[in-house]
Amino acid sequence: MTALMGPSGAGKSTLLDLIANRKSAGKLSGTITFDNVPFHTPLQRTPSQNTTFARRVAYVKQDDLHIGSLTVRETLTFAARLRLDDSFSPSDIDASVDSVIDMLNLSKVVDSVVGDSFNKGISGGQLKRLSIGVEAISFPSLIFLDEPTSGLDSAIALEVMTSVRKLVEGGRRTVVCTIHQPSDKVFGLFDNLLLLSAGRNIYAGPVKSAARYFTSIGYTYANPNNLNPADFIISVAGGLPFSFSGKVTKTGSLTLPLADGDKDKSFGWSSVVRSPKTLAALFKSTLRLDIDDPQSLPNPPNPPTPQFYGVLKRTKCLISRGLLANTRNKPYLRAQILKNLIVGILSGVIFFQAGKMDSPVWDVAENFPTPSGYNVVSIMYFALLYSITGNLQAIPLLFQSKLLFERERASGAYTTVSHWMAESVVHVPLIIATHFLFSNLTYWLVGLPPSLPTYTYMFVATLLVNLTSFSFSQLLSTLSPSPSVALALFPITFMFLSNFSGFTILLSNVPTLWSWAPYISFPRWAYEGLVVQAMRDKQPPEYMILLEYFGFGDWESQNSLLILGPYMVGVSLCVLWASLPRRSRLEVMEGGEEEEEEEEEEAEEVGNQNLNLSTPLLDETFDQKDLPLGDPAGRQGSWGVKDFKRSSSEASAQNDNDDQTVDVTFSEISYAVKVKNGSNGDDNFLSILNGINGRLPSSTLTALMGASGAGKSTLLDLLAGRKKKDKNTLMGGSVLFNGAPRSRSMEQKSAYVTQDNVHLESLTVGQTIAFAAELRMENSTKEKRTARCSLIASLLGLTSHLATPVGSPSSRGISGGQLKRLSIAVEIVNLPSVIFLDEPTTGLDSAIAFEVMAAVRNLADEGKRTVVATIHQPSPATFELFDNLILLGEGRTLYAGPRSMAVKWFATPPLNYSFDSNKMGANEADFVVSVAGGYEEPKLNVLSLAKEWAKSDVNVEFLDGLEEVVRGDVERAAEEQAKRNNIALVKRGKYPTSMIKQMRTLARRQMLKTIQNLKPIKASILRHVVVALFYGGIYNNLEPTDLLERSSLCFFTCMFVVMGHQQNIPVVFEERLLFYRERAAKVYGDFSYFITGGVAIFPLTVINCGVFSATLYFMTGFRKDLSSFLFFFLMVSCVSACGLFYCQLLAVLSPNVQAAITLFPATLFFFISFAGYIIFIPSLPEWLSDWAPSISFVRWGFQGLMINEFKDNAKIFPPYTITHHQVTTQEQYENFAETYGFENYDKWFSFPVLVMNMLVFRVLTFFALRHFKYEKR
Repeated sequence: MTALMGPSGAGKSTLLDLIANRKSAGKLSGTITFDNVPFHTPLQRTPSQNTTFARRVAYVKQDDLHIGSLTVRETLTFAARLRLDDSFSPSDIDASVDSVIDMLNLSKVVDSVVGDSFNKGISGGQLKRLSIGVEAISFPSLIFLDEPTSGLDSAIALEVMTSVRKLVEGGRRTVVCTIHQPSDKVFGLFDNLLLLSAGRNIYAGPVKSAARYFTSIGYTYANPNNLNPADFIISVAGGLPFSFSGKVTKTGSLTLPLADGDKDKSFGWSSVVRSPKTLAALFKSTLRLDIDDPQSLPNPPNPPTPQFYGVLKRTKCLISRGLLANTRNKPYLRAQILKNLIVGILSGVIFFQAGKMDSPVWDVAENFPTPSGYNVVSIMYFALLYSITGNLQAIPLLFQSKLLFERERASGAYTTVSHWMAESVVHVPLIIATHFLFSNLTYWLVGLPPSLPTYTYMFVATLLVNLTSFSFSQLLSTLSPSPSVALALFPITFMFLSNFSGFTILLSNVPTLWSWAPYISFPRWAYEGLVVQAMRDKQPPEYMILLEYFGFGDWESQNSLLILGPYMVGVSLCVLWASLPRRSRLEVMEGGEEEEEEEEEEAEEVGNQNLNLSTPLLDETFDQKDLPLGDPAGRQGSWGVKDFKRSSSEASAQNDNDDQTVDVTFSEISYAVKVKNGSNGDDNFLSILNGINGRLPSSTLTALMGASGAGKSTLLDLLAGRKKKDKNTLMGGSVLFNGAPRSRSMEQKSAYVTQDNVHLESLTVGQTIAFAAELRMENSTKEKRTARCSLIASLLGLTSHLATPVGSPSSRGISGGQLKRLSIAVEIVNLPSVIFLDEPTTGLDSAIAFEVMAAVRNLADEGKRTVVATIHQPSPATFELFDNLILLGEGRTLYAGPRSMAVKWFATPPLNYSFDSNKMGANEADFVVSVAGGYEEPKLNVLSLAKEWAKSDVNVEFLDGLEEVVRGDVERAAEEQAKRNNIALVKRGKYPTSMIKQMRTLARRQMLKTIQNLKPIKASILRHVVVALFYGGIYNNLEPTDLLERSSLCFFTCMFVVMGHQQNIPVVFEERLLFYRERAAKVYGDFSYFITGGVAIFPLTVINCGVFSATLYFMTGFRKDLSSFLFFFLMVSCVSACGLFYCQLLAVLSPNVQAAITLFPATLFFFISFAGYIIFIPSLPEWLSDWAPSISFVRWGFQGLMINEFKDNAKIFPPYTITHHQVTTQEQYENFAETYGFENYDKWFSFPVLVMNMLVFRVLTFFALRHFKYEKR
């Protein structure tokens, strides 16, 4: 069992990916062997070797990816059926599952659902063990784990890694694991250590020899009995200029009180600090085995022959798993059924009895279908549109399935073909069921022929369109890197396919350049068959004229089915092709000899030097220039000695004049949430916290700890005022700040650093801090804000990264430690008096975690601030930084007092716990958490521990003197206020800055965020240009008689600019997290965010519409005058803005992206249906036509474009004389407009109506922001 360790950015995960054959890009040199068989590089391996490797190797990713609706046993059973070969019988599979459940201690939750972000399931530790179990179910020879303990407390982390150790000992397996902040017990489970720094190997060997090796080259492991060797090793690799040796004394501004008997223990500082390159050279000089010499390797055994994994068997298993997951996904099922029910009823009401086709269906005078004939062909087209767009919401779901598939395929669980066949089947039942609901509602309500052959044909034809459209969604999801990209591509493919169906542009009018397009448009074949089938029994010649008008005169409807079936199969085969693993872009490099020679020379040079083996205490004369303060690429820790030696006067001098110290006292804090009783369905309340008491003195750093589920984050939220009482919660107790309840002034003097790092990825570190200062600092000048930002950046070690973009998982930015420090910087830029931090060290190695908490320690000391933090797995050095400890267990107080006295308390009778401080790597933090979790002997339960603390002298004395303490806090606060020049308390507003300044700052931040991320802007402009060229090509130089084509172009212009905004829905959700965080911090209010929400997107929308209009308009044969073009641009921009604001409204109303994208097509069809294109407004029922078209913003945009093009256009309606009567252009236009229901309107009437729609959507968005809050705390 090998630990792969190093500071953040050392290359641990990269090396793990390379060894595990999971890297497909970059440059690689070196040799990899498997069972002593040289594999050279993943690129040079044969398919047989790769197959063998994948099936004998397990890779447990850091993120736990499972199907949330399955139980633990079901998850493991399906994993076993997929990964074990065909020789295993069902009983063997059950035995394997039981063995893994027992080995990983999952028997208590075996029938519990796994859960996901929306449904509560098993705990974090159980989830991690399940991830290990899924990969280990085939009992592989080699197991890789990427940071399996991140986010877990020390006790749960020990549980997880002990389970892994069982896998090693039970089957003689090899385990390689990257790990952050392992406790001494966890670290002791490993046999070997591979230590990296800045991409170089600085140690590889037994775990027990690592500390001895580094002391042999000049580092001092001052007191091994009180220091976890893992922390010492990480400090060396991270370039930190010290090795820890116990308690902390005064070092610069770092001062902590020491308990009696601890005076002789101190930090041991060492001047021995070497670069990663030097350490790598030193280590290489000690190697005795030339690993590059193949002759030194033992003879390799014959490689195992991989067994054939039955494709059909795996496919059947995947189908079973998929169907089970789909049937349990109740929210998705309800959404699909409700959507089809709504749209089916809506279409039935709109086209009610319009399918009877009362004669006449053709207007000979106008040479155009009558409303009766037009309505029938519109019904068919509407059914096609919905069948195509109805699968839009499946894209996010398909992406989630794709991630799981890629992970399981990489593990050799099954092939791409199995996944493709299963995905082609599992979604079909739901598609058929919902399509049956929609088609039946529509068919009978609209009054189509009551003929079984016609009904059957239309059901089958539209079902094939639905299934083909779903395959297109699968294809887009497979080809796209993210759901946003797939959603952006969808409107383009939709427009292309639907425009060549024969309805929007007649087949006879398709330009020669695009004559091929109708043949590859599957909606064309379906639409042609549907129209022909609907009129097959009609005898009058006018029906044949209607069919010939659309180009369907010689078509047999059954031919459409013969084309649609193979077409669907063809698209599905394209999905298979797109799902195949991509060719690796990993480039194999030769050599590296020059660098090796340099390292050997450096090793020889270093070896000839006299190594300083002493450990002098750091003093003021220490030469800082000899210390590396961080790698330029940000791969090493950037913490320097100067950051630990800041003068407290330096920070204090820049504090706000009205800063004051704050003591927080809380008593009888209780909290409960409403839950359903499984037996009778009644509501009960589940207690989370029970009567918690405590005090947070100023100038102190308090740790809030406990086992998983103890209530730490809940207590922190209550203290910070982040929990609000509602009908589903019960809250009790009081929280006092300087003896008074939380006031508006105190809210602004408090900061809350959340566990998740939420920032705008395109902004730099400096810009992020600067905008935080503008929003949080009250009555400040630019000079003061600049100085404050410099101070905070220096205090938190971010000065050298101010110009670095924050970045995201998909774009490189700052490191994890720097990101966490940035989160702290943003919240404390106004130097608050009270700081709350929720797990600030999660995901960081011990060295970076110490950096972060040392910075927090400085904040408490230099500004006399009150700081409290929940924390997992702190190293001894990090734990030493805390003054006080509040330990919780199942919502009860187990200890609350000085951190240094916690171990002593649990050792006193009648508790009688034993802690051996002389044991190697002994960690008090791990000990107290283990006690709280029931992992330490004598393993007293939480109730017993809580009762002992409740009757302890310390707790009784605290409760008895609580009133006096509060009274003292009030008096001290009053004295402090009087000392500040006798200035009375300033009455503060609700927010630190005025609303005008909030909106100005937020608008600038939005604009800067958009400008600095040009890739989406370029993609958006390119999309509009491409679609404009497409429309310009198929509607090029329209003839005056092309009335339908001109109408279609106006309508689909509106459709495109509206549907293009669906990609903004995920963007709103990304920014919503930042809004929730800043609103909770009382930085600004709903109205400021609401006003500036579209400030950057709206100008881009106008630019896109301008590019689209300028590219399209003059290609189509529309009116050539400038005023008509400008009005066209105005209408397009207004409709697009309405679509943008409507999508933002849906995103704010919805709890998640999936729900918003499901709502979008269903609600959009309402606006489309009443636009006047699919069905003429006069054809609507009178009770519906009076109001429904008026609230459709698409109708007003379409109407404005139509009037702009047709009214007073003598080229389209030239005057002519009939029986001595001259028919004027105006008369012809009025007859034409009356057909659509646009008569008696001027084109400018649409503009104020569209503006009114924009305002309505914005106002609704504001109210949704105020009243729909989906933040889960």
